[in-house]
Amino acid sequence: QVAKALGVNRVTIANWEAGTAKASSSSREKMSLYYGIGPEYFYDKEIDDNIKDMLYKSAERARKVVDMSRGEKNKEEDFQKLFTSTSFESAMKKYMFAMKIMLAVADEGELELLRTAYIINKKMGERLAAIIKLREEEKQEKGPSLKELLDKFEE
Repeated sequence: QVAKALGVNRVTIANWEAGTAKASSSSREKMSLYYGIGPEYFYDKEIDDNIKDMLYKSAERARKVVDMSRGEKNKEEDFQKLFTSTSFESAMKKYMFAMKIMLAVADEGELELLRTAYIINKKMGERLAAIIKLREEEKQEKGPSLKELLDKFEE
């Protein structure tokens, strides 16, 4: 189910579980959305019993939705469609637009909501920094891509 939702194969998931491969930063963020928990659990935080219980309840709710919709709703298919239909560039444009709107009406916002928005954006920045770090590590581990090698060869 997770493999289907993330658009990867089951062997990939098995390798992540066995520790023989690491999930990409993108896959970790997708799992965060899929499971409904903070991405820190897929970076460096241990999954304790409370989080496990939350994951089981989330899975049970997803099963109930499928049952109640008589199969018309499917969490895995919905997530796969979401992930494959949204590009990073498109998501960033929407995010920037939403941020500009939020800032434009910030004078009307309650102080506590402004603080919450600030904390959320700060955490988002920290998550982006973690993704950048992982991507840089991945690039160092993998070496140049095939395209980069071909471009270099053509030069």
